Amino acid sequence: MLTRPNPLARLVRHAQGYRIAAQDFSHDARHYLITAVLQNTGYGILGTVFALYVKERGFSEAVVGDVEGALAISGAVVCLMLPPLVRTLGYRTLFIAAGLAAGIARVSQAFAPSAVVLVGLGLLFGVGDGIMQTLSTAFLSENAGKAVKTHLFTTDFIVRVVAMFAGSLVGGFLPAILQGFMAEGDAYRWTIIAAGVLMACSAITARSITRLPKVERNPWTTYSKAIREFRSWGRLGRLFVPESLIALGAGLVMPFVALFLKHRLGASVEYIGMIQAVSAIIMGAGAFLTPAIARRFGLAGTVVLTEMLSLPFLVAIPLVTSLPVVAGLMWARGALMNMSWPIYNQLSMEGLPPEDKPLVAGWIRFGWSVAWLAGSAIGGRIMESSYTLPYFFTALLYALGAIATFVLLRGIQAESAGAESIDRASA
Repeated sequence: MLTRPNPLARLVRHAQGYRIAAQDFSHDARHYLITAVLQNTGYGILGTVFALYVKERGFSEAVVGDVEGALAISGAVVCLMLPPLVRTLGYRTLFIAAGLAAGIARVSQAFAPSAVVLVGLGLLFGVGDGIMQTLSTAFLSENAGKAVKTHLFTTDFIVRVVAMFAGSLVGGFLPAILQGFMAEGDAYRWTIIAAGVLMACSAITARSITRLPKVERNPWTTYSKAIREFRSWGRLGRLFVPESLIALGAGLVMPFVALFLKHRLGASVEYIGMIQAVSAIIMGAGAFLTPAIARRFGLAGTVVLTEMLSLPFLVAIPLVTSLPVVAGLMWARGALMNMSWPIYNQLSMEGLPPEDKPLVAGWIRFGWSVAWLAGSAIGGRIMESSYTLPYFFTALLYALGAIATFVLLRGIQAESAGAESIDRASA
């Protein structure tokens, strides 16, 4: 008689697959992962306290949105400039610059004397953010053999999520501890400084990346030639539509989650940190299982399925006034919506000529950043009068994004039987 495999045994074998694949990760891939951990720990801290700090300083929700918009627009410009910079400076120098830019910007924002300076420093942060978010996909694609591609990209996603989990906990509990010695605003300020220092430290680990650029005399001429010889316009257009819809929807609500929890539901900063942390770890657990899901439903099918399943939870969040229930809804929504980003990023790179990959990654990130800019600017102004209305607009945009993914990208298949994932960004 045939017996069904023990689910625990299957899970153990799945984990062993990651362990075995990790032994074949390259030196540079390993040091990139450490760099990403430091960066995303900082992101987790900031995701909990930054908006609260801005509000505590007496600025409006619109300022929070404008800071997000500033970093998005500078990140978008960086995206367009990165291909020739990679050819002249290389990944290592750019990752070092990203860590320094992000760290200096956040530490300086902790002491910004006005909203204008606060927003202006967001431009500097966007330089670092644009480099890290844009180059990660292309860098990992160049540093992963086909045998470990899926596991490397998914590992990248998981370690960043775990780092976000740790950062969110720090962002929740450190201000609460510091408030025993100083005012609430000062506690937020020093927590932001801690996040900035961590992000700056990622420049140290990035220095261990050994791959050096092939120096070119005229990189901008080469870039112009690469654009003229670019062969993936159809793929770029098909990716741009769902990316823009999702980014616009995410920008409407994601920068303001902490404000929603505190000012609508009365959550403390510790509770906000725990909600963000648990959301991150559940999302990572979901990503751990995405290779198995993709084997059954395909790349595009996995993205569409998880995104559509997240929508009922998203719509319910603004309709509920119980903080524990909202926390559960946020965990379910975040896990389902974000667990497929590794799959989506693999989808974006599959079958592309190697020379087209950096251009596609940069231009898609450009589109994401511009849409996020619009969403955060609009969302901040709507949030001044209603903390709930933007959630419904976001649900609509996410649904349209999922439909666009199915219609435009369902024909793309993995390059090999073992290839099922990568990462993009959180929404």
